[in-house]
Amino acid sequence: MVKCNCDFIVSRMLLSFILLGILSTTHISNAGPLRNRYSKYLELDAVQRLIEYIRIDTSREENIKHAVDFWVSQANDAGLPYTVYAPAGKPIFVATLEGSDPSLPSIMLNSHMDVVTVDETEWMYPPFAGYMDANGDIFGRGTQDTKDIGVVYMEVLRKFKKDNITLERTIHMTVMPDEETGGKNGMQAFVKTKQFKALNIGFALDEGLASSDDTLIATYIDRRPWQMEFTVHGEGGHGSSIADETAAEKLHKLMDTIMAYREIQKDITRTKNANDYTGFNSININMFHGGQAPNIIPSKMSLVVDMRLAPEAEASEMQALVDSWVREAGNGTELSYIRHEQVSLPTALDSSNPYWVTFKNTLNNMGITVRSMVCPATSDIMVLRNLGIPALGFTTKSNTISRIHAKDEYINVETFLRGIDIYTELVKNLGNLKAC
Repeated sequence: MVKCNCDFIVSRMLLSFILLGILSTTHISNAGPLRNRYSKYLELDAVQRLIEYIRIDTSREENIKHAVDFWVSQANDAGLPYTVYAPAGKPIFVATLEGSDPSLPSIMLNSHMDVVTVDETEWMYPPFAGYMDANGDIFGRGTQDTKDIGVVYMEVLRKFKKDNITLERTIHMTVMPDEETGGKNGMQAFVKTKQFKALNIGFALDEGLASSDDTLIATYIDRRPWQMEFTVHGEGGHGSSIADETAAEKLHKLMDTIMAYREIQKDITRTKNANDYTGFNSININMFHGGQAPNIIPSKMSLVVDMRLAPEAEASEMQALVDSWVREAGNGTELSYIRHEQVSLPTALDSSNPYWVTFKNTLNNMGITVRSMVCPATSDIMVLRNLGIPALGFTTKSNTISRIHAKDEYINVETFLRGIDIYTELVKNLGNLKAC
């Protein structure tokens, strides 16, 4: 008789299950040999195109031309006519899906190809690799802001072109080069050209906000950015002395004033819901400059402040406040503006706006709840709204942790693919909207 060592067999079985569990949760990438439920998505052309786009490091201005090359290749592959404009020296890509009635105002699908810089040491995975982990999360700078929606737009137009679907309105997909630095050489310059006017834009969609739940968010107004550099002057000298009225002392006084105002605004936020960006102005000190050497007292120091004005804030009152800070900082204090937007107009969210009605009804008919809110930041879309063009900030990133401008920015592959389906319905219905 053969004696069965049951304990040994059970132990081996448990070990096998543990190993299988480890293997099933191991990270995957394009070249990885391991498979899980998300691996199949890496074989999809749309996913590969997103990864290819992420791999272009457009935090570096010299790589913007490679992003343009990417879009030219995509348009050629999809059979879409395109044009590259450069009204202020930086390239703007425009691809077009012609509608059956060119007299109708067109629909604009806007995104930007530039991204903010990264500190690679803080990221779990290389920020320009487009790495997908075992949860199906694709990591990379721009996956939320806004390389994802750029690829989604193109996939939608590609589908219409492939299926020989002609909408009534013309659709223009536009990609800007410098949204992250204010859009001066991109959208701001483009809207002043006759080429832009010829597009006959009636309504626009642009970047939006990630949602932490099943709902989606539409923004209808941007907060105005005031990005300011304060420069203070004081007594310089040898590092061993204790001089009076140094630049550092004046800078410290200025910082105290700004931070006291910030604390007041912070108190207001404590009375509000998390996504309510009305009634307060955000303000942060984001950069410092000054000093030449460890043993020299600097005679000049500066700091950069980023303030975003609430929709109801009066620009004249805010200007008076900022000017008072300059006076309090002392004689010789200088103020220059990196960005100083006075106006941000809203888009109507009622029956007077047929684009909004179509947008909302399309999502509701798909079982999707859309929430409207103030955008806490600023995008190129503000320029369009200020021209009187109705426009919404929108993205399909539900159940997503917002990591815009943060480390480990990501988008889940299934969220990305679902976005293509959602935008397909939106663009179809907006593109077939009758004359308003």
